[in-house]
Amino acid sequence: MSWIPISSKSVFENHILDASCGAEAFKAGGVGAVAGALGGSAFGWWVAMPGQQILKEAASSSLFFAAAGAAFYGTKCTVAQIRHRDDMWNAPAGALVAGVMLGLRSGKMSRVVAHGALLPVVVAFTEWAAFTSSETKDLSYEQKQQKRDEGFFQWPKRDPFAERWAEIKKREEEKGAPSA
Repeated sequence: MSWIPISSKSVFENHILDASCGAEAFKAGGVGAVAGALGGSAFGWWVAMPGQQILKEAASSSLFFAAAGAAFYGTKCTVAQIRHRDDMWNAPAGALVAGVMLGLRSGKMSRVVAHGALLPVVVAFTEWAAFTSSETKDLSYEQKQQKRDEGFFQWPKRDPFAERWAEIKKREEEKGAPSA
């Protein structure tokens, strides 16, 4: 398959803080348009729609996914540049906008709220999982366990024996007896 040009360059800018959010949103809109057209066509074929209806479904899906993709990535980029941080919390902000758009498409306020609340949670979880797996992909099992216990998931672990021993030593010092 040497006739297919393979490029190692990403469609999107690697450093979101240096990117033009408008250009990145435009690129994401293009990707969304292609994905929406393919998805709409596949759906129409799957449910055996007539040819004209498949084209209408593909066009409708293409426009919606272009708008949602542009809004998602544009918001993600803008939030990253406002915060001066490229971390996992930028994508849920974009997902909030895309979720609200998805809910508005249905026309019901309850769905606007539901999609606007649920989509950022799902995206935050996937961003966290991707960050965690990419951060630990070259580590051994023991190193992964140690890494898991650091940082956000670390809490002060009690050592009841050390606490009890400290109480005994304190009580003996108050009595004036030498401790071992």
